[in-house]
Amino acid sequence: MAVITINKEFGTEGEKVASLVADRLGYEYIGKNLVADIAKELHISESEAETFHKTSQSRILRFVDRYTCSIVQKVVDREHGCLDDKNYYEVTKKLVENVYEAGDVIILGWGSQCLLKGKPDTLHVRLIKDNDLKINDIMKSQNLSHKAAKDFIDREEGDLKAYVKQYFNEDWKAAHLYDLIIDMGKTSVEKAVDMICNNVKYKIE
Repeated sequence: MAVITINKEFGTEGEKVASLVADRLGYEYIGKNLVADIAKELHISESEAETFHKTSQSRILRFVDRYTCSIVQKVVDREHGCLDDKNYYEVTKKLVENVYEAGDVIILGWGSQCLLKGKPDTLHVRLIKDNDLKINDIMKSQNLSHKAAKDFIDREEGDLKAYVKQYFNEDWKAAHLYDLIIDMGKTSVEKAVDMICNNVKYKIE
């Protein structure tokens, strides 16, 4: 039984990597966008019972309640930044710790590399990419100028850097937080999945 945390720079296809690793290993996968999606569903009263019925089949999502959903959704929707709402830190800390105890899970984000630092049977992965490649990708996909693309990436990553610094007093790029760092500018999604799955074996032997 193991837990894999994946933390990513912008534009590194972290959601896809996490989902494919979960499929390959038979693990469950939880990220903030998943919880936010549940939150949106819970706002539709006629689907509430059905949604809870579906999520109750999951070992992991049994830890997700209406309050957790609402806090996470505010951050995802940028209604409140993660630095402005201490409830976000408290809720995600509890969620990550509970999910760790359940085991066999992929956790994407949440400061999980810091919350679970030093925990046994845990593989911490970081996905990186050259900044120029990220800027070029955004320029093409969203038809932005170089400056606008750089500003967009800086804003997206800035929140993550500041969150890790404020609540854990760590540099989110610090190598000591990770067991495996993958350059997604040089590595395909499929190869990254292979690397993570191969490395997790050493954590559970």
